[in-house]
Amino acid sequence: MKIGETNFSNCFLSSGSLNFFREGYWYDDWFRVLVPGFKAIDKATFVAKTTTLNQRAGNMPLDKSFRPKELKPKCIKVYPLKGVIINAVGLSGPGAKVLLDTGRWQKLIEPFFISFMAVGSSRTERIEEMKRFVNLLSGYQDRFVTVVGLQINISCPNTEHSTRDLADEAISFLKIASDLGLPIDLKINTFVRNEIVKEVQDSRLCDVLTISNTIPYGSEGINWEKLFPHGQSPLKNLGGGGLSGKSILPLVLRRISELRAAGINLPIKGSGGILHIRDVDAMKAAGANAVEIGSVLILRPWRVAGIVARAAQIF
Repeated sequence: MKIGETNFSNCFLSSGSLNFFREGYWYDDWFRVLVPGFKAIDKATFVAKTTTLNQRAGNMPLDKSFRPKELKPKCIKVYPLKGVIINAVGLSGPGAKVLLDTGRWQKLIEPFFISFMAVGSSRTERIEEMKRFVNLLSGYQDRFVTVVGLQINISCPNTEHSTRDLADEAISFLKIASDLGLPIDLKINTFVRNEIVKEVQDSRLCDVLTISNTIPYGSEGINWEKLFPHGQSPLKNLGGGGLSGKSILPLVLRRISELRAAGINLPIKGSGGILHIRDVDAMKAAGANAVEIGSVLILRPWRVAGIVARAAQIF
């Protein structure tokens, strides 16, 4: 996928799938050794775990290297046989300045995206957070050795915000971020209204859309009764969480098709539930220009190589 003057991969790694600096998690270390083809993730474009402006505890305690302290974090439940994951991580992280001060992003040699979300309790606070983050990042821009893009996340379901409300602020965020002169990716979920996406397109401030983030627990279109006993989220104590994996793929495909039918021609990364090569084809048929993978790295790691290769072939 070409964004501006930069060629990115046709397969991206979703925010959080390899943590903040592409180092991944303990199971990735094992998969690289034991799972044939898993190293194909190195051919995909990295998107960093979403950071907030300030330190945020979230629901996943981190160690000094910003990896999860718990071997099996209590805020993540994995169901390999059902092909789904539900999480309520809540954007745990040390804050943007701490991450930038490590210098690790600046040393990455392949083009990648930093992901950011404003999480203030009011619109005014979120706009101010976005301004402060953009000002912060601008001070580090000349230290990067490669092209870095910015993903603006307005769709995390685990921050106690209405993602529908956040979508209304998309244009304000894009205007602020435009000062950076970076490739801009807006990450939304399947519930963002057509008129919002049309405004984003007309603004010409966004280079690519990512559809979709995880789907908030309880949302329409998911058979929750089939997934979990009595339809109750196993993360009910943490607000319910967001679902990824096989069950959200039909929602993503339908939403991309609807946006194309509504005249949206912005480049789209199809993200959500890609567990098989055929899912890449389905994303293209729906109107996606590239794909973004995450849950497959945990649920079906032996299929990663085929998915990455298929994306390179058909897009």
